[in-house]
Amino acid sequence: MAGVQRPFLSASIDQIEEALENAIAAGDTGTVSRISHELTFRRVPRARDLVKRIESGGSGATRPASTPPKRSASGPRQTKSASQGTAQAGTKLKHKPTGEQVAALDGFGTGGSLRINAFAGSGKTSTLQMLAHSSERRGQYIAFNRSIVTDAKTKFPQTVNCSTTHGLAYRAIAGGFGGNNEKMTGRISAQKLADVLELKKGWRVDERHSLPPRSVAFLILDTIRSFGQSGDEVILDRHVPRHGSLLTASEETVSRVNEHARRGAEHVWSRMCDADDPLPLGHDGYLKLWALSRPRIAAEFILLDEAQDTNPVVLEVLKRQDAQLVYVGDQYQQIYEWRGAVNAMAAMETDHAVTLTKSFRFGPEIAAAASLVLQKLGESKALTGNSAIRSSIAHCTPDTILARTNANVMASLLGALDDGRKPHLVGGTTELMAMLKGVQDLKAGSPSVVPDFFGFANWREVVEFADSQEGAHLLTFVNLVEARGEKQLMWALNRTVDEAEADLVLSTAHKAKGREWANVQLMDDFLPTRPTSKGATAADAKKADDEFAAELRLFYVAMTRAREIIDIPSTILEKIGMKSTAPVQAEAGTTAAPAARPRPKSPTPEAPAWVRPADWQKTPNSKTSPVSTEPATRQAPPLPTPSPPRQKKSFFDWLFGTR
Repeated sequence: MAGVQRPFLSASIDQIEEALENAIAAGDTGTVSRISHELTFRRVPRARDLVKRIESGGSGATRPASTPPKRSASGPRQTKSASQGTAQAGTKLKHKPTGEQVAALDGFGTGGSLRINAFAGSGKTSTLQMLAHSSERRGQYIAFNRSIVTDAKTKFPQTVNCSTTHGLAYRAIAGGFGGNNEKMTGRISAQKLADVLELKKGWRVDERHSLPPRSVAFLILDTIRSFGQSGDEVILDRHVPRHGSLLTASEETVSRVNEHARRGAEHVWSRMCDADDPLPLGHDGYLKLWALSRPRIAAEFILLDEAQDTNPVVLEVLKRQDAQLVYVGDQYQQIYEWRGAVNAMAAMETDHAVTLTKSFRFGPEIAAAASLVLQKLGESKALTGNSAIRSSIAHCTPDTILARTNANVMASLLGALDDGRKPHLVGGTTELMAMLKGVQDLKAGSPSVVPDFFGFANWREVVEFADSQEGAHLLTFVNLVEARGEKQLMWALNRTVDEAEADLVLSTAHKAKGREWANVQLMDDFLPTRPTSKGATAADAKKADDEFAAELRLFYVAMTRAREIIDIPSTILEKIGMKSTAPVQAEAGTTAAPAARPRPKSPTPEAPAWVRPADWQKTPNSKTSPVSTEPATRQAPPLPTPSPPRQKKSFFDWLFGTR
């Protein structure tokens, strides 16, 4: 295939696999051919597997979910009893079911809807496998994360189709767009949309406030994104985002912005849905179109994994199904409600409900601490640990450090580099790099591309906003930038390594969900002080309660990532009524390990600049810092001198950053 271009050159192997499955489903032989060519350059084992799939005619691709399951004249085949299912599962699975898992099998066997609330580490995946292997009926397993689905395909029987919701939607919708993959999955930037819509001039909100063209385009795109993830059938004012300075805008101003954004979004959405219009749908777009078509999933039972964080658009699809529905997840691990996710574990009424309370991940000590958190969330059942695992709440030299916010992940990164560690950031550096680039833009007087900096004309306005109640979530990040300087922070991010090469893993609790490590240390930014409810209205008090419950759930996720030792700051232990259970022990269990280094703290504006001469000066065995622009030895750039106070502009001047 000499001369063939490589359109998938920059794609990851996960993205290539997704594109291949979509192309096979749509019968797009041209894309399959280009993917096959790209795979000849890849040296990872999965690339060879994908080549074999292509050579076999795509037989290894996801089984289509469009063929209705066969039913006998007397109706659907019944699920086997728990004992029969266990016998069959015994040939497929490593472990016999626990009493709680048997209860789940029995509930599944009735054919009624089922809710399985699986506490942290309690065998959710193995329980799902048991359910799938216990029945000869045609099933559909659904998860949001592609890597989870890829793993499920190797563990579930051939009678169960495994797919992401986007995979189901793509295969159903692609035909209506002629299999045009670019139309289906392409992305359009705010700048490109502004050009397409010929937005040459800014939009004046009122006599004092106006939006530049790219900001208007970004607002429209974000409104469509919110609509696409909702369960609504039309675009509404509530889909218009409120970021940055919009959080403090007057209701009159917000109303004008909502109307303008809604009308623009309606126009752009109609063009996205037109097969002859080049504006791409994008992944959220074709998922929404699929949901609006009121699809019927060809299965007799549906297993929804991670049901505690379900997009409303997916939940609406499932509500309309005639199949047996099984919702599986941990209702106390709902941590994405801030972006519109719905906790199906709490929202859906089912015929049967089972709770898996025994954790196989960690021992009784960590389980006891987690149970205290669950009690504060209103749970009456306790999480029990694995007695075969020795775990404790104690100081440790961690494998992983978890923080509540990106800013504190950045702070822990600085500490790790200062200690000579080789850190890895879960999820990569893109998000933090974008925020730091946004700082540079604002300091140069340009609107930022970062949603958190929506509507600010310069960095000084962000600094002032961070001191307000609405901007408190930015305070740590602002302090860090003021103390260290964005160039030093960028340099630090460039010093991170792949996980296989790292001796320390750093992550937010959100990105750590689903992962586990032996020894985990938490930073001190979890469970922020709860505001007093004295004098608050009923609505404000409820909002405060909901926010504190969300913080408890995030802390529960973080503390249950450890298998052996969880190192929790004493201030947080006091909030949940706990103390360290034991001093850390060496592997032999007889000698105490060396004391851990001081726990990383949230940075403050008065902190000294993080500069080590060995790092910033060129030596025979070190690299010149990326901050340096000269080959000669030089010191790190000085911290930026705070600009003199200037009159604060209106929060609506340059309202939005662009993407």
